Amino acid sequence: MLKVKRELEEKITDWAFAQGVGDGLRFTLERPADKKHGHYSSNLALVLSKALAKKPQDIAQDFVNSFNSPDFLEKIEIAGPGFLNFYLSRQALANILKEDFSLSSKFSGKKVLLEHSSPNLFKPFHIGHLVNNSYGEALSRMLSLAGASVKTLAFPSDVSPGIAKAVWAIKDLRLKDFSIEDIGKAYAYGSEKYKTDTVVKNQVDELNAKIYNYLYGKTEKDKDIEIYERGKELSLKFFLKTLDLLDSQIDDFIFESEAEKEGKKIVFENSPGVFEESEGAYIFRGSKYGLFDNVFVNSAGFGTYLAKDLGLLKIKFSKYDFDKSITITDAEQKEHFALLKKSAELINKTWAEKSDFLQHGRMAPSSGKFSSRLGNVPLAEDILSEAQEAVEEKIKESGKGDLKNARYIALAALKYGVLKVSMGKSIVWDKEKALSFEGDSGPYLQYSYARARSVLKKSSKEAELANLSNFDAPDNLLGSELVFELLYMDDIFEDAVETLSPHKLANYANKLASAFNAFYANEKIIASTDEQFKLFLVNRFANTMKILLEAMSIRALDEM
Repeated sequence: MLKVKRELEEKITDWAFAQGVGDGLRFTLERPADKKHGHYSSNLALVLSKALAKKPQDIAQDFVNSFNSPDFLEKIEIAGPGFLNFYLSRQALANILKEDFSLSSKFSGKKVLLEHSSPNLFKPFHIGHLVNNSYGEALSRMLSLAGASVKTLAFPSDVSPGIAKAVWAIKDLRLKDFSIEDIGKAYAYGSEKYKTDTVVKNQVDELNAKIYNYLYGKTEKDKDIEIYERGKELSLKFFLKTLDLLDSQIDDFIFESEAEKEGKKIVFENSPGVFEESEGAYIFRGSKYGLFDNVFVNSAGFGTYLAKDLGLLKIKFSKYDFDKSITITDAEQKEHFALLKKSAELINKTWAEKSDFLQHGRMAPSSGKFSSRLGNVPLAEDILSEAQEAVEEKIKESGKGDLKNARYIALAALKYGVLKVSMGKSIVWDKEKALSFEGDSGPYLQYSYARARSVLKKSSKEAELANLSNFDAPDNLLGSELVFELLYMDDIFEDAVETLSPHKLANYANKLASAFNAFYANEKIIASTDEQFKLFLVNRFANTMKILLEAMSIRALDEM
């Protein structure tokens, strides 16, 4: 469909130029919400109204009268205040359905560095990381399918006051052979003590300095450092285990301790100038640029998160070769990264130009609170386990399905529940709706794919699927909702990738599944009139849905 759209855009542009409208022409050519309004709709006449000093309706009529229509168009109609609706011919629709997908985008052939799921060591992988991972993994797969070479990166926090609080608490609680659960509880305990006890605060601050100095080779290992190293090892193992549970993979790690060193060097090298010293600290006057002032190196001589992220930028550009760096972050860090990008721009414009920072919203339950073993932030593993148990119960009650697929179905519910929401917006987790097999859910998409596969397996023509494109398409089926949805895979995929918007793919997948299930309910497929074309549509749907599920990092199941 993209080929048709691009050729039509070119011919429309040529027509506009012939009217004396040249550079700067911007019009839309979009899929209409209702197929009754054609296959593409354009606002061309409204856009040209001012330049040509004519009413949009008159311009639209001139267009219909004089436009040199390509062979693939059946007709053009004028709607509303002057919109142009384009209808494709029967033969064009059949030809588009027979063509392979063109999953291209502006990222095709480009190298992309994608940072996501960065854990805070000594704080178990929680619900915020799960949301971040869902968007990050989907973007990684979308970009790869669109022809980009993607390298994924995580930026674990291995040195911070928070880590010192956890190490202090493990020592104070005398936890021996502690587990990842113990670390989570210790972090909560240490954080509370730090806020309420001045003596503890001083001890934690000293311990934080000790860990920094150890990582810089300035102090020897002692019992505190042994606790730190064991906790770091356990945290990383837990992170990798969780990634495996989520069907996710990270290619490389850069630790905050490494970035902190580089960040401080950059700050000192650009002071005065970009940064300025103030009472022993080094700050960036973001207020000069409509942002806010903030500390990059504190009075104790440690780089803040801003300095660490600045150091990370330098390491990225030194270590990797890429055309674009994309970082997935929490919505509450938007101002932080705006400040980072502005300071980076003043140091090295390329750092800012090649770096994008995308923010996602936070997930909350539709009612009540998430339960947690640790009594604070719920773990991703806990939420996944709860969803998986619910799926297993459904499978047992129905007597259908394979229990080994329960985790994949639970993951589909979680990931789709995140991805269907536009990045930056809050996410509401409704477990019952998310696990439903009846619409707008990950399991619904999986079930729709499995249903299509079942139809194809039952058909005696399964072995002939490769030749199903030799069909004679009946008009009533060519005008069906299923065909209408299938036409736009290329368009929507390109738009979703170029705007880095996984929700566009998720929402399209849901519409496509709904169209297929309506087709399945209303049409006899096997041993019917037009069986070959119907099987072709089922096969086309299955192939399309499999790509969409892969792009969202959701497992396509042949049986459910």
